[in-house]
Amino acid sequence: MLKITKKQRERWPRELILSEKSEELEEHLTLLNAEDRAAVERVSREVDSKIVEAARESVKELKMLEEGRCPVCSQKTRRFLFSTICEHCGWSGYSRPLHAKVVIHLRDGSALICEDVYHTPDELMCVTQDVVRYRVPRNVVAYVEFDHAEEDIRQRREQLAREEQGQCSWCMKPVARTNEETRVTFAAFGIYQERFLFCSIHCQTAFQKQYPTRIHRDCYHRDCSKCEECQKRFDDTSYETFLEEEFVH
Repeated sequence: MLKITKKQRERWPRELILSEKSEELEEHLTLLNAEDRAAVERVSREVDSKIVEAARESVKELKMLEEGRCPVCSQKTRRFLFSTICEHCGWSGYSRPLHAKVVIHLRDGSALICEDVYHTPDELMCVTQDVVRYRVPRNVVAYVEFDHAEEDIRQRREQLAREEQGQCSWCMKPVARTNEETRVTFAAFGIYQERFLFCSIHCQTAFQKQYPTRIHRDCYHRDCSKCEECQKRFDDTSYETFLEEEFVH
């Protein structure tokens, strides 16, 4: 089979490289079929199994993030406008704004500007218009600057404000968490601790009368931090902490 040098490969369009890989795959499949037809089926099943497992891990990671937990260490994360950070293990996630620029400042005082940057163990890959423009060794990087447009920041704040509009767990009306009349209740009707939002103390009281908790738990009058009757999903149940966790400052 024709051998392509690394330098030649980097010059070729991505489609040609994929085409070559397809030809190589077809050649390998032909060899496997000649030796053992069942081998191809086994390989296909192994690939399918790995894809399913990867999908399962992706769903698990997304669910952890939805619960405000780190997908690596399961500790609580801090949410910011464009980033989610775990202070415990250092994991972080970043969502690039539409008009953002990334400025990579090098140790020699120069700088590289691109639309996005991808981190590998040894390099920073600078991407602009879906093209890798620079591959920068980590040891020459001083720091990375994220230059966000004010319009992106404004739109993101408005988006988060819309997302924070919840529903009252009793009357189902829209409720803003920053409203002075808003109330929050933590209770466990099953194994896990749940959080319920109310637009007023009237709705909170009505809910508690309609859905009493188990006597031995007494969730409505008991300090969650001193109770071990359920599996906790929230470390701190104070209303102030609730607001801090839900809102980005």
